[in-house]
Amino acid sequence: MSAFPASNRRLALGVLIAGLLVPACSTHKSAEVTPVPPPESVYDDTTSHDKALKGAGIGAVAGAATAILVGKHEADQILVGGVIGAVAGAGVGAYLDAQERKITHIPGTTVERTDNDTLLVRFDSDVLFPVGSDRPAAQSLSTLGELGDVLVGYPKTAVVVQGFTDSSGPSSFNQELSERRAYAVKDILIQRGVDERRIAAIGHGESYPVASNGFAEGRRRNRRVTILLKSRAA
Repeated sequence: MSAFPASNRRLALGVLIAGLLVPACSTHKSAEVTPVPPPESVYDDTTSHDKALKGAGIGAVAGAATAILVGKHEADQILVGGVIGAVAGAGVGAYLDAQERKITHIPGTTVERTDNDTLLVRFDSDVLFPVGSDRPAAQSLSTLGELGDVLVGYPKTAVVVQGFTDSSGPSSFNQELSERRAYAVKDILIQRGVDERRIAAIGHGESYPVASNGFAEGRRRNRRVTILLKSRAA
């Protein structure tokens, strides 16, 4: 016979069962309330497509700025060569202002003042050359002819023609194409009377894009020719 009464045995058994259940319940409750961190993508609502576009935008700004710096360096080489005289006093700004006003009236052109002594002339992307060609389009002869007439009247301005392509096709072909286009524009300006010693022509190929080459509109914008104009004070 057991030394403990039945009532005591039942009490001890109840205490034992309760002791086993309490940790289990606590563990189960803790698992329910402990927050599970969501995946990182839940916090970051920027899609990979958005990031790609943002990256392309940053690259475009950098590309455009670098191309301007390259053009300015080339213009400085012309200016220090002694071929072009300097603008008297502090009149560089006014000298370029006068050119800017005249160039803005040429159809298909856009002029940007990058700083006090530099202008950047852009053309509608499809105005100057057909895709894949270095032969000027018919309308480009009139556009470039008018620009040449303006530049003849301002002989103290260095002229840097820069050609660019999109990334379609082999890079070696794009490099050669951009060079041929730049020299074609240079030749037209010379034919209009601009002193060839004032003009430099550079081809950059697919370098320095101003838009993403992943889109048709971006490729259209990257197929371009720009002309940088720079003067210096005496």
